[in-house]
Amino acid sequence: MRDFHNLSEEIELVLEDYFSDHDRPIYSASKGFLPPLDCFETENEIICMVELAGVAPQDLKVTQRKHVLTISGERRELPSFEKRRYHKMELDFGAFERHITIPESVIPDKMSIENLGGFYLIRLKKVKPGLKPFPNEHDPASPDPRR
Repeated sequence: MRDFHNLSEEIELVLEDYFSDHDRPIYSASKGFLPPLDCFETENEIICMVELAGVAPQDLKVTQRKHVLTISGERRELPSFEKRRYHKMELDFGAFERHITIPESVIPDKMSIENLGGFYLIRLKKVKPGLKPFPNEHDPASPDPRR
């Protein structure tokens, strides 16, 4: 079952790469398992919230270079049990790495990371405050900032 899950992640990456429009404000690539995340902006910040239950702060690395935010680390295996028979196996362990292209220039030394009990909140201060319309792929009436 684990092999099928890894295959589905690889297929998702290939499809994401193939169908992605590189002019979109947020583009993501990854290595390892794919921790779910939301990225959005406010008037003054770009905020990414990533679900990483079980990842200790010392096992998380977040870097920002130009327009790319990199979130990487490792979720360590839990203690093993002598005899076990899985009925369901959905949790991912091991290394992960995600690269998210952010649409705005941010101030590098103004990044903050907050642990919210299973979620990490990453805040990046914008160089120029203000909101730009983000296209909403689920709403056909959403404005397209490329026009």
